Amino acid sequence: MTGMPFPACVPELTDGVVRLRAHRVEDVDRIVEQCNDPESIRWTTVPTPYHATMGHEWVAQIAKDWDTEGAPRLWAVTAADDPDGLFQGSIDVRPKGAGIASIGFGLHREGRGRHLMAGALRLATQWWFDQGGVRMFWQANRGNFASWRVAWACGFTFHGTVPDLLPHREKTVDGWTASVGRDDDLTRPAAPWREPVVLDGDGIRLRPWRDEDVEAIELDDTPEHFEPPGARRTPDNFPEWLQRRRAYMAQGFSTLWCIADAASDRALGSVVLIEKDQEDGCAELGYDLNPSARGRGAATIACRLVMGHAFAPVADGGLGMRKLSALTVGDNDASAAVLERLGFTQWGREPAFCERADGTLDDARHWALLTPDSR
Repeated sequence: MTGMPFPACVPELTDGVVRLRAHRVEDVDRIVEQCNDPESIRWTTVPTPYHATMGHEWVAQIAKDWDTEGAPRLWAVTAADDPDGLFQGSIDVRPKGAGIASIGFGLHREGRGRHLMAGALRLATQWWFDQGGVRMFWQANRGNFASWRVAWACGFTFHGTVPDLLPHREKTVDGWTASVGRDDDLTRPAAPWREPVVLDGDGIRLRPWRDEDVEAIELDDTPEHFEPPGARRTPDNFPEWLQRRRAYMAQGFSTLWCIADAASDRALGSVVLIEKDQEDGCAELGYDLNPSARGRGAATIACRLVMGHAFAPVADGGLGMRKLSALTVGDNDASAAVLERLGFTQWGREPAFCERADGTLDDARHWALLTPDSR
């Protein structure tokens, strides 16, 4: 509170690209457009349908809040080079006490893809820290990758998924949560966001998995203990399987590729580099194929493509890794044969690693491969 009436009490914030200003009555038409946009309805709790009376009431409430101690602080998001300050979205800081606040934001469809919200988030978060705040929290419905991309770019650290965290359309949904502290760097991500680059070779294309790849998923008849728990894809679990793995990549835990036929682009299987719980410069290699895709060398080709990308220097677009590891169970001779063809060395065997379907125990075989420069 500054003692001045609204809108003079609202501090204007800018980084030269985005400007945060007080809301105006003239914003209502675009507020209504934003709130009725399918993406806003999907990810937020704005009333639907949303009409102009609601917009006028909301702008009036925003003005009242700026004159109330401890109430939310909201700004309109605009482009800094727009002399008219056309409304492109809103961002709000919600004080929680003890120097803690949470932040929410949303863009009009015409404001998306212009890098406005990352700048807005940095400005509003820094404003909170300048007021004596110590931590800013972000929350979103699980699966809202667009919102997480903004928080990620501003240095927020992902804390996890909380069941039934948020109300949404008369039900509860799982929520993602993250935060950034006063001494953290708002200009760079706290962890990488791994995205698979397209790699081609010998009739195989490695590309990102797509939602429509569900049509190519086949039921697998190999023993379940050949794969880690939860790794197996089915036509029924594919949407959840894919969302989990996209979330892993968004946290820097792994990079996942779809193994596809280069001619038809049909999904044949999967190959992954897992960095979670690994030393820097190391990753675990994993792979699988649909039953109909086996016997043509697709796994070997796909792994070679991934290995080349993993070991290539960062300056050349690679990951700059120094070592890859892998794990197979003792019964899985086909997977072990792939690793041997790729040049991996088995360095150990772990007894009683996992349980087979009949209750007996199988070993684990541990494999490693160093970058060519260090062999």
